[in-house]
Amino acid sequence: MVGAWAGGWFDDDHDRPSDVAERPIVETPVSGQPGAVTGSASLPTDPDTHCATRMQAVGSVEWTPCARVTADSVQFGVMAHNAGGRQVLRLRLGYVRTQQFAPCGAADSDVTATVEAGKTMWLTSKGCSVARVHAAVQAQVEVAASESSFSEASRSPTLHIQPDGSVKTS
Repeated sequence: MVGAWAGGWFDDDHDRPSDVAERPIVETPVSGQPGAVTGSASLPTDPDTHCATRMQAVGSVEWTPCARVTADSVQFGVMAHNAGGRQVLRLRLGYVRTQQFAPCGAADSDVTATVEAGKTMWLTSKGCSVARVHAAVQAQVEVAASESSFSEASRSPTLHIQPDGSVKTS
């Protein structure tokens, strides 16, 4: 199950036929300068979502890897903000659990997502999550424009899931 920062959005993705779940979370005006990043995207303040603080850019899309804690799982994905025109991205999603990398899907496979102009979206692939059990976990993401080379891998903060289910970050 995947989704975004709106209540109940994680409940309905099992019916989506695509490999990637894309959910708009905030609409912002388009800058009028397609292909240009105009300032930093502000991330929603959701205490259960932990994103890297350093934004990266692919064309007009700024992005950062995130891990989102739910009642029974930790989900891995990308927060993407598009300040320009519609852009198609390719994503390689995975996670690190107790210092071992695991891809979401087949190794070196990628999924395609479209980020519409002026949108901030949570992007992830189905099944890109782990059970919320005692462990250290973090998202690992590579992003590319539709026909470009992938970025270097970027990671979210490490989440330390405690035996009682509470979460500490580092």
